[in-house]
Amino acid sequence: MITLHQVSKHYITSSGPFHAVQSVSLQVEEGEIHGIIGASGAGKSTLLRLMNVLERPDEGNVIVNGEELTRMPEKRLRESRRSIGMIFQHYHLVHNRTVSGNVAMPLELAGVPKKERAERVRECLQFVGLADKAEQYPAQLSGGQKQRVAIARALANRPAVLLCDEPTSALDPQTTADILGVLREINRELGVTIVIVTHDMDVVRSICTRVSEMRDGHLLSTKRVAGPAVGSTVKAGEVDE
Repeated sequence: MITLHQVSKHYITSSGPFHAVQSVSLQVEEGEIHGIIGASGAGKSTLLRLMNVLERPDEGNVIVNGEELTRMPEKRLRESRRSIGMIFQHYHLVHNRTVSGNVAMPLELAGVPKKERAERVRECLQFVGLADKAEQYPAQLSGGQKQRVAIARALANRPAVLLCDEPTSALDPQTTADILGVLREINRELGVTIVIVTHDMDVVRSICTRVSEMRDGHLLSTKRVAGPAVGSTVKAGEVDE
């Protein structure tokens, strides 16, 4: 489903080159929920953005669903990205648009007709449990509700892949559990492959099939997750082979 082959990304800073991702190769299988874990600055969020070429790698290849994104012209890449949804830690909602208006945005950009667009927005809001919030604005919502809107928006174009960048780190434990439940349903009911970046191993144990650990831009290991943790904090190495 997602293949990264020897991808690297560096940035020029005031103190010199910063190597955010260094020669990483990774395979994410179709239908799995794959966690990427590591300390702040490990390169995990950059790696996630390389998966849909929001960050273009300096070296290496990115292949998603059989298409090599790194070789595509920009117009074709924008079209391919419609099959890759993305959600963020801080929601990235448009505050002067209603909930339904936010969810409709990717459909508008894709040129979906108005009637079909409205029906798809209803479907997505129903799926995340926010059908009754369609005409409210983001400022009227809780953090968990905002993240559900962001998830509904990411689902609007019926993606095959959902990339999640620290989607629960700004939420309390109960809301985190609720959002992880929504992601689990997306994977189980819609068959969407999910990649989730997190610093919290409890999140990984709760939802992921496999986990990859990063440190200083390097991929240290990819392992199968042992099983859900109950109220415990564990280290990234405490997973089964």
